Amino acid sequence: MNIGKELRLSKLFRRDSRRMVLITIDHGICIDPMKEINDPAAIIPKVAAGGADAVLLTPGIARLAYREFVNADTSLMLRIDGTATSIGPDLTNDDLISSVESALRIGADAVATFGVIGVPREAQLSRKIGMVSDECDRWGMPQLTEVIPSEILTHQFQDRADRKWPSDPEVIKYSARVAAELGADIVKGYYTGDPNTFREVIEYCPVPYVVLSGPAGGDPEVFLKFVQEAIQCGASGVSVGRNVWTYPDPTSITRAICRIVHEDASVDQAMKEL
Repeated sequence: MNIGKELRLSKLFRRDSRRMVLITIDHGICIDPMKEINDPAAIIPKVAAGGADAVLLTPGIARLAYREFVNADTSLMLRIDGTATSIGPDLTNDDLISSVESALRIGADAVATFGVIGVPREAQLSRKIGMVSDECDRWGMPQLTEVIPSEILTHQFQDRADRKWPSDPEVIKYSARVAAELGADIVKGYYTGDPNTFREVIEYCPVPYVVLSGPAGGDPEVFLKFVQEAIQCGASGVSVGRNVWTYPDPTSITRAICRIVHEDASVDQAMKEL
C-alpha cells in the first residue's frame, strides 16, 4: 500500500479495534437548512470529546473550522464533491467541487466521494470516483466512497425520517463492490436491516465497510441497537451525522457509539452514557 495512505488510514481506524467512528457535518451543502448545524465549528469539539475518530466537512467549512482540529486526536475528512442539492432537479448530478491536492493543503487525512448505481448518470459518477482514486494513489490520500441504491436516494436527502433500509440486499452488496472496484479504500453504505444479508455485504466488499445511519430517527436506543448489529456483523465502523448533532447532547451520544464500536459494549452499557 502507498505509504501516505497507510499512515493516514492508521489515524482514521483506531489501533485496538481497527474500526472508525466518523461524524459527518457536510449536510449543509446538500440538504435543506437545519438549525442544529448553524455553527458547525461548535459541533467538532463536542464530538471529539465523545471520542470521534474523524469528522467529515466540506472545503468551505473546513477552512472556517480548521482550528478545532489543532492538537486534537480527531482527523479531518474532506468531501470533495457535492453539486446536487435537495431542491435541485437531479440528486445524481453530483460532481467535484475540490481536489485531492487541495485536501492535502488543508491537512485532511482522507477525502470522501459519492455515487449512485442504477441511474442515467451512473457512468459519470463512477468515472468521477475512479479518477479521484487515481489522484489519491498519486498523493497518498485515502478515499472513502459512498455508493447507494437509487431507491433510497430521496430518503437519504431528508433531515429526519423513520429508519428505512433499501428493499433489495443484493443491490447494497452490488453498490459496495462497485465502490471498491472503482478504487475506494473505504466504502460507506447502508445496512440491509438483516444480519444474515448484511454479512454477505461485508464478505463481498474487499475493503473496510463503514455503515451509514441516514436521517435522524429520534430513538437513541433503536439507533444504538442498529449500530451494535452492524458492528457484530463485521462493519468496520459507522458514519453518523444527523443522529448525533440533532441529539440534545452530541458528546454523550458519540461516546455511546464509541463504546459499541470500539469496546463491543452492549446497548444497555452504551445507554448509560446518555
